[in-house]
Amino acid sequence: MPMEKEHFLEQFSKQALDERISLFLGAGGSCDAGYPTWSSLFEPLAKELKTTIDSSTDYYLLAQYYANTFGRTELRKKINNYINRNKFESPLLNELMEVGFTNIWTTNFDNTIELNYQKKNILINKVFQDADLSNVELNKRINIFKLNGDITNLEGIIATQSDYEKYIDTHHIMSMFFKRELISSTFLFIGYSFTDHLVLDCLSELARYLGESTNCHYTIIKREPKNQYFDYFIDDLEKRYNLRVLLVNEYEEVPEILAELNQKIRNRRVFISGAFGSYEADIEQYSHDLAKSLTFSLLGNNYRIVNGIGRRFGTHLIGYANEYLAKEGVKDIEKYLIVRPFVGKGENAATEKRYLREEVINKCGSAIFVFGDRIPNTKSGVMEEFDIACKQHKTIIPIAYPNMISDDIWKKVNENITSYPYLEGLINKLSSNESIDELSKTIIHILDSVQDI
Repeated sequence: MPMEKEHFLEQFSKQALDERISLFLGAGGSCDAGYPTWSSLFEPLAKELKTTIDSSTDYYLLAQYYANTFGRTELRKKINNYINRNKFESPLLNELMEVGFTNIWTTNFDNTIELNYQKKNILINKVFQDADLSNVELNKRINIFKLNGDITNLEGIIATQSDYEKYIDTHHIMSMFFKRELISSTFLFIGYSFTDHLVLDCLSELARYLGESTNCHYTIIKREPKNQYFDYFIDDLEKRYNLRVLLVNEYEEVPEILAELNQKIRNRRVFISGAFGSYEADIEQYSHDLAKSLTFSLLGNNYRIVNGIGRRFGTHLIGYANEYLAKEGVKDIEKYLIVRPFVGKGENAATEKRYLREEVINKCGSAIFVFGDRIPNTKSGVMEEFDIACKQHKTIIPIAYPNMISDDIWKKVNENITSYPYLEGLINKLSSNESIDELSKTIIHILDSVQDI
């Protein structure tokens, strides 16, 4: 039974936050960047063979017939002419990059994925042959695994039936690595038709050996009302391969769904802004007590903490968050506590810091503000983070602390409270005058209230 959209968003956002997730991008994933689908790629070849393409066409076999008739060199030349383009802008990939996949698998030859990541200055590893696997850096770079090879190495692409039959010999380790990933990670399949034997064989093999223990994966597929076997096909994917299917009427819906998914993920991440330089005992003690209460409450209610290591308060937050996660036996701490120091060098230091702040805050749905020293002729980092959060339309939660920047922020918000409807009736509880336990409960209440906004 295909999933409802809300169920998909709820389930996969939870997977993205809690578990390891991987992306499998099929040919449909490059279409909005101007690249052909498999059917449009091979249609000119079919015409030269005086045949046609339909839903039952085996593209490996079609390519084999073409190579047999016109030569493998001509086949590669035709593929290169259709694939080797400079276009790469993809709204779909823009949304996919925000989800947080560390490993991406694809059967595509083109460089759309790589170029989109490089444009954002995100480091990648491109892997399209067994020898490349030695360069894989888990948790350090985005790994892009290209099962069918890469357009930069035409000799090595997997295009014909003969190539496919030799795959287990030429790409043995790659195949094993893919199967391992299918076991250890939750996949989202996008733009993939599930007619490629390379992937289906791997899924089928795991299903045979693991049975009901087979990992659950997700996919978004376009409805085919004219295909009389479509409902049976979807049922087969669900029952035989343990795939959860979300159906759409048009592919244009997919970026919108992914945008909703990203917002749902962001809403569970809370940016905490706060710093102070004072060594006064009362401030120090309040910082410790607040940091412990906030981190324990947020993590205990399934929120994620994001912090830029603000002076003193930032280190307190990180320390208590690690204490909580250690008690809970959490190993993948980065999933729950995201720490990104805002540093810059030389004359461009301020610009670099602001860019880092914008990037980090953008990944969150809410921002909490506390402390912040008032230093003459110096722009407060806490106030800059408040300005960024406002521009990005985040949920703003200020905690008033006397004679500090967060008190100024609290007053600004209170004076314009109609712009912050989620704080109406609650703003006066966001103060250092309130007990810390009650303050934390109020913050959780506010965060819960905006989850579906």
